[in-house]
Amino acid sequence: MPRVADVDTVVFDAYGTLFDIEDENWAPADVVLTMRRKQLEYTWLLSLMGGYQDFPTLSRRAIEYAKAIYDEYSLDVDNVMRRLLHLPPFPDVAAGLKRLGAGRRLAILSNGHPDDLEQLCVHAGLRTRFQWLISAHEVRIYKPAPAVYKLALERTGTPRERLLFVSANSWDVAGAAASGLRAAWVNRTGDPPQPIGGQPEVMVRDLEELAAALE
Repeated sequence: MPRVADVDTVVFDAYGTLFDIEDENWAPADVVLTMRRKQLEYTWLLSLMGGYQDFPTLSRRAIEYAKAIYDEYSLDVDNVMRRLLHLPPFPDVAAGLKRLGAGRRLAILSNGHPDDLEQLCVHAGLRTRFQWLISAHEVRIYKPAPAVYKLALERTGTPRERLLFVSANSWDVAGAAASGLRAAWVNRTGDPPQPIGGQPEVMVRDLEELAAALE
């Protein structure tokens, strides 16, 4: 378990970690899950194929795919795109960030587009918590590519041993750890760990439990 003196900078994933992208208030559950699955699939496919399209473009295509599958819902694609800029933070986030930010610098490292991350944080009233909003858009490839995780070290200027990456997505934790970052897994759903390496240093249920662990 990392000691408080060991961690100067805490870097968070955004979607699924801080912001509830599977919130069902903006679309039926099956639509939301299909959209999210295709959104991630497109990022991985493009990265493996050596291509790149920005995250809003991929999100729109994922929503259009879900609309084609579930045509009975008559989704308004533009409305769903707007809703993605106003996702709710998880209930533990505000208090957890306040505790984690006491004496530490906080950042976001996300596949999301820089403009979208800015709007998400401002709408949620969390923008002042973060010194950096870092996007995979800067390197034109998506997580879990090592180049994305390297951005966290480069942009924050934090030594590797004093930076902790935090995600609720197990594949993201595996990618960060495999890239040499210290990683914490916010395992909100009680999932088993990924069996392909890149294990987290810390596993907790929410951000307040993570703050307690660091304290």
